Amino acid sequence: MGNKFQQQKGDAIKGLEEAKKRGEADAEMFPAIDHINSLPDYYTTSSCTGRISLFHDPGKKMGSGWIGKWHRKVSTQEVLACMKKLPSTGIVWFMHEPTILHVVARELDNASRLVDLARNHGYKKVGILSYKDERVLVEVCGTERIDAPVGDKGRILVDDGYIEYLVGLANRKFSKGQERLKRFEQGLKESDL
Repeated sequence: MGNKFQQQKGDAIKGLEEAKKRGEADAEMFPAIDHINSLPDYYTTSSCTGRISLFHDPGKKMGSGWIGKWHRKVSTQEVLACMKKLPSTGIVWFMHEPTILHVVARELDNASRLVDLARNHGYKKVGILSYKDERVLVEVCGTERIDAPVGDKGRILVDDGYIEYLVGLANRKFSKGQERLKRFEQGLKESDL
């Protein structure tokens, strides 16, 4: 027992290192995920520190995508600049998505300890997503979200003042998520996982 877990962990870490080299990995998450990946009974599969975005939803999966996407705080001007090129179909959403982290634990006891640690460091939305031999998938997720429609069929639905309000709110939520992530990182380093 253990070979399957070690193989999957090795594959996941190799994929992460390749994504880092290509600049596709979220650098703000590196301290937390690198620490988790250094632990013998855990490895990460995906993560995002949080993001602010403009997302185009044409009503079907094909053709959906980001008009603007930032893994940091943004300015009102950046968002407004992206809104000048709204698609002529579907809805455009202004979104703030919180931190999300997926971690595989070797056993249920390991997963339970990680869930407790995350909850003790401010994450309310934490749980076990799946459970198989040598693979217990844990999700750690913040709760700060914004989903506001701002465009429809090429037409802007709100004024610049409302965009400024949404950006300010999203930036505050992003900062709050970053503070929680830092506390969680410290908790990981101080834990006996």
